[in-house]
Amino acid sequence: MFLSNVKTLRLTGFFLLINILVFTIETLNGVNVFSPSTVDLLRWGANFAPLTLTGDSWRLLSNMFLHIGIIHLAVNCWALYAFGIYTEFYYGRLYYLGLYLSAGLVGSLVSLMHNQASVEMMFKGDIPPISAGASGAIMGLGGALIIAAWRPKSGLHVNQTLKLKPLLAIMAINFAFGLSVQGIDNAAHFGGLLTGALVGLVFSLTDQRSPTVKKLFRVSIFFLLLLVSWIILKQLQEQAAELLPIRADILSELKLHP
Repeated sequence: MFLSNVKTLRLTGFFLLINILVFTIETLNGVNVFSPSTVDLLRWGANFAPLTLTGDSWRLLSNMFLHIGIIHLAVNCWALYAFGIYTEFYYGRLYYLGLYLSAGLVGSLVSLMHNQASVEMMFKGDIPPISAGASGAIMGLGGALIIAAWRPKSGLHVNQTLKLKPLLAIMAINFAFGLSVQGIDNAAHFGGLLTGALVGLVFSLTDQRSPTVKKLFRVSIFFLLLLVSWIILKQLQEQAAELLPIRADILSELKLHP
């Protein structure tokens, strides 16, 4: 399905390196290789509504490079490599970079929206779900590749195109697995997938336009996603304002430093 002769893996290799490097540093600092604790994941930047929405907005991005054990890391690295090699070839490095980060960001936000009601769990002494991993960003690549297979850009040789049905099957299996296994953040997957499909569609619809129009629309979609993400984040923060007075207590309860 993917090109066998693609050599331009610089950005894909960079993302893989960051994920592996972060995991290695975690492990060297005592984090369990197979089953890291909730506290360790939070210390290293996992997405956690009670903290992300009360001052730790940086967790929206940091959680993209954090993985819950070596198996989680290995699966995501394989998927990133498989999807990344064609995405980097087809969309180019800069568009790929914007696609990966925006899909991961929106995936993190959708996860927060899905888990928003769970912040009330803190008042009951329970710990709401946490989220980590590159899956949202990777699903974004998958969404963009679906568009690339459906509406391939001009100038491609027949052996440089993707087959739509096998790609849809892979994505369907991924979602089916996510729905059947407890603990997988399907909300982040869904948000990433939709973001990737939107970015891919803008790329496709401007394929026959002039270079200036192409650049304008393809850059604008990322600014639009950033703006919408900011608006949604502000709304979620307002709705979670009741947690601000007990933020220090939350950090203390989780044995984190304020």
